[in-house]
Parts: sequence; C-alpha cells; structure tokens
Amino acid sequence: MEERKWEDLEFDCLVNVLGRVDMESLLLYVPFVCKSWYKASLNPSCWKHLVFPTDVDPEWDLTLIEKFKVWYDIHKCSLYSFIKFVVGLSHGNCTGLSLPDGFSEEVLKYIADECPALISLSLPVDHFQTSESLSILPTLIGKWEHLENLRLGSSDNLVDIITQISLACSKFSSLGVSIATIGGKKRHRQLSLIFRI
Repeated sequence: MEERKWEDLEFDCLVNVLGRVDMESLLLYVPFVCKSWYKASLNPSCWKHLVFPTDVDPEWDLTLIEKFKVWYDIHKCSLYSFIKFVVGLSHGNCTGLSLPDGFSEEVLKYIADECPALISLSLPVDHFQTSESLSILPTLIGKWEHLENLRLGSSDNLVDIITQISLACSKFSSLGVSIATIGGKKRHRQLSLIFRI
C-alpha cells in the first residue's frame, strides 16, 4: 500500500490542523514545508487564535519578532507593524487574541477596527508599559459586541471598562484584572469577576 504524503492531505483538513499550530511555527516553519502547506497557512482560519509570545527563545536568544526579522531578513519592523501584519492574516476572523508587552494605543485601535469577531482578549501584565495604552480601551469596547472574556494586566479605569462592557457586550462572562485602581487606591492582587446574564 502506497504511503500517503502530508502535502496530499485534503486542503480543509490541512487548514484545520494548521489552525492549532502556534504562531511561531505558522510564521517561520510551515510556509517552507511545501507549496500546499504555504497556501494553507495563508487561510484566515489558521489565524483565528493569536497568542503573541513575549518570552525569549533560549536557543536563539531572541523574541519572536526578532526571530521574524532575522528569518525574513527584515531590517526595520516595529512591534506595531508586526502585530498589524499578523492580525491582518486573519482577515477579520480573529476570535482570540493575546497581546505582548509594549503594545501601543494604535495597536488597540487597529484591533478594534480589524477584529469585530473578537470573543477573547488578553492584555499583558506589565502595568508600566500598558497603562497609558489602556486609557482608550473603554471607547473601543463597543466595537467588540461578541466579546465574552477580557484579561487585563492592569487598569486605572476599571469602572469605565465595566460600564462599556455592560452596554455593548451582551454575551460577556468573565473579566480578570491583576492590578486595578478601585476607589482611588491601587489594589495589587488578582481580581477575577464572573458576569452572569
């Protein structure tokens, strides 16, 4: 009996498999296996769940964005450009997104416009890098009517965020916050809220 080859796998099945692969593999390795894998890796279904890793790869001693720049011989690529490129691969189909440290207000605005189907959003714990960028979050929540889960590393405007969630996100069920300002006092403990509708 002839052995079947991975590249001969039915396209929809291949897309289904690649949709479960991590971002690094999809960006750096899968496109170079063969033409059919490359074509399948461009399908928006492969980019529905985006987790931007922030850890440094011990083998390379580089973050994913640094590896991406080396791999494709790109000399200039900001974090914003990298996030925009990856999110753009979903063509508006992204339903789960976990952002890295150091994202900007422009990143959140871009995601609000380009990810209307977002169900789960996770923002990093690094309070000092993200607190300024998060100030715009309440004005953007209305664009994510399907949002069900939100994880915040920190928040100085939790009341505004919760207010907007209650107005715009009818299926919302959980909010997790590591650091929040409540009643003028900063609370440095894990806060997890479960909403029941």
